[in-house]
Amino acid sequence: MKKTLLLSLVLLISTFSVQGQNISDLFSKSDTKIYWLGIDFSHVKLIGDFTQFAEAGSVGAVTIKNKYFSGWNDLILNESKKYDIVGMFRKPNIYFQTNGISTINSNSETESMEADTEPNYKKEDIQSFIKSYDFGAKDGIGLLFVAESLNKRTESGKYHFVAINLTNNEILLHDVFVGKAGGFGLRNYWARSYYEVINEIRDQKYKAWKKTHGVK
Repeated sequence: MKKTLLLSLVLLISTFSVQGQNISDLFSKSDTKIYWLGIDFSHVKLIGDFTQFAEAGSVGAVTIKNKYFSGWNDLILNESKKYDIVGMFRKPNIYFQTNGISTINSNSETESMEADTEPNYKKEDIQSFIKSYDFGAKDGIGLLFVAESLNKRTESGKYHFVAINLTNNEILLHDVFVGKAGGFGLRNYWARSYYEVINEIRDQKYKAWKKTHGVK
């Protein structure tokens, strides 16, 4: 009987530790580690004419994958005051763990990356994408953008913001944003779109999410 009770207690503790990350930890003081995981471009669709960016040479899916996926993620690391991930969630200690996304982006398929229409991914699609990802960190909450489209026709980038429980990659928080592109050169033009999204979360969405999840 004692062994059965002990086993039940161990199982209960184990279950709690796996499910222990809570969305409220993003909006309150907590010991839960928060990680910035990067921007996942592996399912992005490139819509419209990208050839006007002369400095990029022959612009196509392969060039964008090999040169710009890493460049867009590096901007956030190298210009952290401008691309304010820390301020986005008012967390002074956000850990940057982007190696997993770098590997995912470098292994992404390019055959169907150029498209004519938006894919209109749902939350369930995003969950299926990230379920098997290896982000490196095994506990805490991970934050990332999943890029849906870079649309030259609408001059905008569409991104899914996701907060996940890193013990099982289950989504804790999901929302969709569209950021206006702009600027000189292909890299800066599209970087503007996720810069706009970061600022929208920091200045507007954070408060709305915090209120929704009942955190004072």
